[in-house]
Amino acid sequence: ATDKINELFKPWKNRDALVKESDSAFKNYNGGDFIDVGAFSGFYSFLLAPKSNSFDNFVSCEPDTNAQTDLLENLSILANTFNKLRITFINSPISNGDDVTIVDTSFGHPCFSNSHDSFNNKKRIKSISLDSLVHSLSLKPKFIKIDVEGAEFDVLQGMQETLKKYKPKIMLEKHPSLVPKNISLKDIDNFLIKNGYYSEFISEDIDIAIREIWKTS
Repeated sequence: ATDKINELFKPWKNRDALVKESDSAFKNYNGGDFIDVGAFSGFYSFLLAPKSNSFDNFVSCEPDTNAQTDLLENLSILANTFNKLRITFINSPISNGDDVTIVDTSFGHPCFSNSHDSFNNKKRIKSISLDSLVHSLSLKPKFIKIDVEGAEFDVLQGMQETLKKYKPKIMLEKHPSLVPKNISLKDIDNFLIKNGYYSEFISEDIDIAIREIWKTS
């Protein structure tokens, strides 16, 4: 590992909430295709790669241009270490397939949302849905991580066929202060419950993030 990757790992070793999150993700992934929505620097791919099978697909989705250089460098190192992994980088925003707006957040990482009505005068960017991504790459996802700074509901709406067909486990990070005013956390929960999912609480940073594993019964 490079010094940069060692630095990438430090918060996940020292912050209690992140330790609990990474432990839960590692426990719930047992090989198979993995999709990282909001990959940032690629930590999750490094975390789960040791449990992958030969020729599993690891797909990193990161539309934030400020994060892409580090992510691509890290994924290159990962590919050399786990040379039977099929690693794919997606730079398009993941949503429900509609156009999205870049919404700046106080966390230093933007949200790509189609639910913020007050931002309709801003430039719109075409998004892709997880359903279309799964179809185009012939994926059979077993585990999906979603960390999208308030656009969680948009992403979930674009993966309904994936939920029905493959029933992947989902590591979901919900952001109470960033969810659009017309969407509630209850809307997110109800959407997953209606699709046969239940949640396991992991950790919460008040007003920042609620971390949960969602799985089918």
